[in-house]
Amino acid sequence: MLSAFLETSISGLINGSVYALIATGMALVYGITKTFNFAYGSFFTMAGYLAWVLFSIEVPYILVFCIVILAVFGVGVAVDRFILFRLRARKNWEISVVLTTLGLALFMDNLLLAIFGPFIKALPPMLEGGISILGFSASRHDLAAAGISIGLIIALLTFMNKTKLGMAMRAVAQDMVGADIVAIPKERIFWFSFGLSCALIAIAGILFAPSYFVVYSGGWKIMLKGWVMTVFGGMGSIKGAILASFLLGMVEALVGWQLGFTWTMTFWVAIIIVMFIFRPRGLLGTWE
Repeated sequence: MLSAFLETSISGLINGSVYALIATGMALVYGITKTFNFAYGSFFTMAGYLAWVLFSIEVPYILVFCIVILAVFGVGVAVDRFILFRLRARKNWEISVVLTTLGLALFMDNLLLAIFGPFIKALPPMLEGGISILGFSASRHDLAAAGISIGLIIALLTFMNKTKLGMAMRAVAQDMVGADIVAIPKERIFWFSFGLSCALIAIAGILFAPSYFVVYSGGWKIMLKGWVMTVFGGMGSIKGAILASFLLGMVEALVGWQLGFTWTMTFWVAIIIVMFIFRPRGLLGTWE
């Protein structure tokens, strides 16, 4: 019993590390623009399909990562520059952005359905086989995915705290009016942040695809999970989103072990309802 509990907990922490990558991207966009990108999950799906195409023509794994990240980053930047940019010039633009990204998600999903069909696609793992230590086993791919996710999160936090661009992003997140006063190029921050969040979800799409497969409608569950983790951690708090991701990853693993994975989303939603009742600002957020 104890061995199964520990192995399940390790699995939850591994999944939580990739969830943290997903939540970080959504928290980044919300923190800076104060809006949710409801097409977020569709970028996850797009990355999975693009990776599948590249793998089918035998492109090496490292090149698949580079091509997919750059491509999805570019699409994200284009969406912000040519669609969302125009909306931000209007009054009460936040609700317009939410509705537009929701429509964009429906468009992207149906476009992927038309191109690839309704059948699931499988991606190969980065590393074959598993590792067993002291009676605990984990696949090499999952361990590599956790390592990549944690490394990228550390790199992002360092970038946000140590670079000029990262500090400008934090300044816009804290006070848009103040950022305008000191001549920070706010629109450039918006499109870079949107593209960066899309790149993060693209990486998560490749890391998760060998376990969860790729299907045109699969992004909605990822988007919902990203939203729950962002709200649970605290609206716009990247550190809160990371903490929430590991906690909810553990909850998911333990619920799946005891009750079956069909119950996991029920528990996720129940947790966020309780959070709204007793701590609406989230774990580390200041919003109420």
